[in-house]
Amino acid sequence: MRFLSIILCFIFILIAGIVVFKITELKNIEYKKPEILSNKRILIVYYSNGGNTKSVGEKLHSITGGDIKEIELIEKYPKNAFKMSKIVRNQIKEDFVPQIKHIDISDYDIIFTGSPIWNLSISLPLKAFLKSNNFENKILIPFFTCSGGVNKNEVANQLENLTGAKKVINPLFMFENGIFLVKEQIIKWLNTI
Repeated sequence: MRFLSIILCFIFILIAGIVVFKITELKNIEYKKPEILSNKRILIVYYSNGGNTKSVGEKLHSITGGDIKEIELIEKYPKNAFKMSKIVRNQIKEDFVPQIKHIDISDYDIIFTGSPIWNLSISLPLKAFLKSNNFENKILIPFFTCSGGVNKNEVANQLENLTGAKKVINPLFMFENGIFLVKEQIIKWLNTI
């Protein structure tokens, strides 16, 4: 019994040390503007239902500059999470695309797009935005918030199939239940693009 307690204590200390190391590493990260963003017109477009994606989009905007716009639905989803979840599941099965207010992207070179992940897929409002614009000569840089599992390759394939963008950069995925040091996580990701 004493041996088990010692082992558990050691494991706890080891995990705590790793967490502290990773947090310290993130806190000391510096932003190095990626070459791909230099001298480019930047637009950040996001859909946020619960506020997490909005928070990430606003932090991203504070780092990169450019313009920022929220995707607005013509007919909003219900606030009740259970009702909304049921509606969304049915809409995904039916390949439904909701109506949104138009966002003009013609004046921009780089488009950051953000949304929550719904049922292992991009949100329907983001899907509507992607389908309603021409990304032929644009660089698309996606970011997502998610609360569970996600097939990153499948999401990347969805983006490429929906947009025909000149280039789609490796997306950022942030888990909603662990959104802390948001700015630092974004900087770490931006430094890799």
